[in-house]
Amino acid sequence: MCRTALGYPMAIGDGDIVEIEFTARTKQSGILIDTTKEKVAEEEEVGTEGQKWGPRKIVIGENHTFKAVESSIREKKVGDGETIHIPAVDAFGEYDSELVKTVSIDKIPKDDQYPGARTTIENHQVQIETIVGGRARVNFNHPLAGEDLEYEYTIEKIIGDPIEKAKALVEVYVGVELEVQIEENKEDGKTLFIESDPMLSFNQNWLFTKNQIANVLIEKTEVDRVIIKETFEKIVAVEEE
Repeated sequence: MCRTALGYPMAIGDGDIVEIEFTARTKQSGILIDTTKEKVAEEEEVGTEGQKWGPRKIVIGENHTFKAVESSIREKKVGDGETIHIPAVDAFGEYDSELVKTVSIDKIPKDDQYPGARTTIENHQVQIETIVGGRARVNFNHPLAGEDLEYEYTIEKIIGDPIEKAKALVEVYVGVELEVQIEENKEDGKTLFIESDPMLSFNQNWLFTKNQIANVLIEKTEVDRVIIKETFEKIVAVEEE
């Protein structure tokens, strides 16, 4: 891929890591679905406490966003943007009346046995529509099934620096920011060091996909190996007064 003097690709393609600002709404009613902009969320009176705002990182070609958005971003440059229409079938699917079923109330957690509750049944997120006697009418459709979307985005940055790439990839795949560094010598080539966080010991995604993430990092940052450093401190009991 051709690159500019600053190292940015002339156009974006598969495998590139980009940061985008975006706002997604339902097309017909304009209901806010997701946004990277705190001001937009505040204007819509959506809870903003504890949320992380600012450009979101995605890897093109890795299904980190809607396919229609990826297709639009390809061949664009930093600073470009577009508002695109995403039909329901390419967003959260068409509404399927056959996915509204009647089940025994015993399958529903007791705390969720009321109309309007959202809960999990057989590993599916569902909404309880009605409850009559010992039976419940349950909707297995996605809450936004049947809704066309309007997705407005701007490309803020293409991440090209190897260390920034590594940080971005960890954030994309694990959801946390970790310290990374790259060291190089003639004998071992390039080594990417990742300083893990003790809290990741409780992150199932990290525990089960660590090897896969390491392989992605080797491929995307062109290093020869990845070393993950895990540090565990001694736990000191606090005496009660």
